Amino acid sequence: MSYGPPTKTVGDVYNYVKRVFGDEAGVQLSNADIVRWINEAQHDINIVNKALQATATTPLVAGQTDYTLSGITPAIYEINSLLIDGRRIGNIPIAQAEESISLADPEGSENGAPQFWYEWANTIKFWPKPTAGGTIEIRYIAEPAEVTTNSSDLLSLRDEFFTDIVNYVLKNAYEMDENPEMMQMKAQEFQQSIAERGEKETNAQHMTYPTMTVYELY
Repeated sequence: MSYGPPTKTVGDVYNYVKRVFGDEAGVQLSNADIVRWINEAQHDINIVNKALQATATTPLVAGQTDYTLSGITPAIYEINSLLIDGRRIGNIPIAQAEESISLADPEGSENGAPQFWYEWANTIKFWPKPTAGGTIEIRYIAEPAEVTTNSSDLLSLRDEFFTDIVNYVLKNAYEMDENPEMMQMKAQEFQQSIAERGEKETNAQHMTYPTMTVYELY
């Protein structure tokens, strides 16, 4: 596994795909088509492989329960964990949160160290209302940045995913060319590769977090 920043560009994908496809002049494959497939590939790979791991911090303000996620860059696809001053805070679904709060704190007057958080409308909400400031640390999977037809645009995913990206692009190119055998071969290569990576990621997560902590309201 490579931990270095991405070095592959849209131009690298152009060159590889057009050479393998046999259309180096770009008569059949337009750059716009290839870029659309690159963006689809990066999105699909990231969903399965959790490839774009990022961390963001924001101040915790005493008396403030709601914190918007819209200003965080790169944009959040999925939150993995949230900590306040190094203490991991549990997450529960909004329906469970609202029901629990309505029973334990119907007036919304409870104050203290946050016990859990939930999300609604791109906003994180804590319960109870924090009584002291601190630092919120969000560990998350980021959205891949969409590339354009500019050959110098860097791919969002690390170089180890380059072959997966070009296989996805080639799959779509062969489908457009009505070549079902090659399309199926590239589709299988793509799916097998990201499935194997996804399985490794799942196993790693299970080793790190073998149990779930349940928070009871007081």
